[in-house]
Amino acid sequence: MEILSPNSAILEKTRELCSLILQSGEYQENVARIDAFFKDQAAQAAYRDFTKLGESLHRKQDAGELTEEDIEGYDAELAALKANPITGEFMAAEETLNGIVQQVSRMVGKALELGRLPEPEDLAGGGCCSSGGCGC
Repeated sequence: MEILSPNSAILEKTRELCSLILQSGEYQENVARIDAFFKDQAAQAAYRDFTKLGESLHRKQDAGELTEEDIEGYDAELAALKANPITGEFMAAEETLNGIVQQVSRMVGKALELGRLPEPEDLAGGGCCSSGGCGC
C-alpha cells in the first residue's frame, strides 16, 4: 500500500538518500566483498554448511538436546569462516550493510517519534526506543 504520492517531496529526498548511499564508499566497498564471495564456490559451500550446522543446532536446542560440544563445534566453525578472507569479509560486509539500514531507519523512526531531528543523545543506547513505540 502506497501512502505517499509518487511525486512526493519525501519520496524525492528518499531517492536522493538512496543515491547517496549507493555512491558511498561504504556501500561500494562492501558490495565488492559480497561480489567476491559469490564468485568463490568453495566459500559459498563453506557458508552453506555453516548455515546448515546452525539450523541443526537450533533444532537440537529446541529439543533440549544441545550440548557444550555442539556449541564448541559451532564456535570453531564460525571462527574458521571469519578467518577465511572471503567468507569473513562477506560476513562483515553483510553486517555493515545491515547496520546502515538500521542506523538510517532508526534515525527516521526517531524523528517521527520526536517530531524533530534527533540529537546524538536521542539515538544513544543502540537498543529500542525507551517509549516502546518502536514495536520491540
